[in-house]
Amino acid sequence: MGRRLDTSILDPIRSKDEAHRARKLENIYHVGQDKIWDGRAVLAELQTTHGLEHLRGEKREAVAHVFSGLMWGELAAWKISAQLADRIDDLGAKMATTSQVHDEARHFYVLHDYLTALDGGPRPLDRGTRGLIETVLGAEALPQKIAGMQLFIESIALTMFKAVREAELCPVLSQILLLFERDEARHVGLGVQYLPMLMKDATKLDRVQLDAFQLRILMWALVGLKQNERHLAALGIDPRKVVLAGRRRMVETQQMLTQASGRHFKEIAGPAVMRLFDAARTLAFPESDRLPDRVVSAGRALLGIYA
Repeated sequence: MGRRLDTSILDPIRSKDEAHRARKLENIYHVGQDKIWDGRAVLAELQTTHGLEHLRGEKREAVAHVFSGLMWGELAAWKISAQLADRIDDLGAKMATTSQVHDEARHFYVLHDYLTALDGGPRPLDRGTRGLIETVLGAEALPQKIAGMQLFIESIALTMFKAVREAELCPVLSQILLLFERDEARHVGLGVQYLPMLMKDATKLDRVQLDAFQLRILMWALVGLKQNERHLAALGIDPRKVVLAGRRRMVETQQMLTQASGRHFKEIAGPAVMRLFDAARTLAFPESDRLPDRVVSAGRALLGIYA
């Protein structure tokens, strides 16, 4: 097992659509190579220029907790992208995931070195974040692994990076996160281009299983955010706004998939998934403190009734 080299990777691509996607996927690799940055050099220069004294007391502790979860997520992304680079047969997608392996390794060590300089090192992984990343790590079906990694973990990371960067807590962190966001956007592009190729012959059962998988990811994401609620509040970040921003990003990804596939793409975050997610987020991060209001809002979300 794993001893034979599959040389069919260079077999001609049959359809015009597949050839177009292959070129886009290969370009993700080449763009990634052009935009590689030296994490050690960038972090050292930023620390010399700005220092880390902007973060003190409660805020420093909160950043340590929030970014420890993100750091462990980058370690998982490094491992998952390496798994994908090995398993994927399509040449362009294999090249793109290989580029991602290098990006995720860099993100991991930069966050590790930043946290070490800031407050002595990372904190243990919280239960919600662990549940989320281990759900994707354990996925066997390739469409689930691609959707979980490229479209959900990456979108969640992008949402958190943007929220923290816009809070302007620390110039070192803000400038690092700009570079992270640029890298992560390419990773989402990989999922957008490759997932329709994987799902073109999907059965109804495949789609139901993908929906169930995605719902598990989203529920774990809510648990992780809830566990970090007080740390986000200490940083002046409203968790409810983070959830809503994440939801908007999912809708944008849905639109990108529709455009990439040339049709209405129902295989990612279908209506049932979004309604259940909306009901759960309404209960976890309610607009009102009154229980009856929470229940009514959750019920409206389940029915797809949005104010």
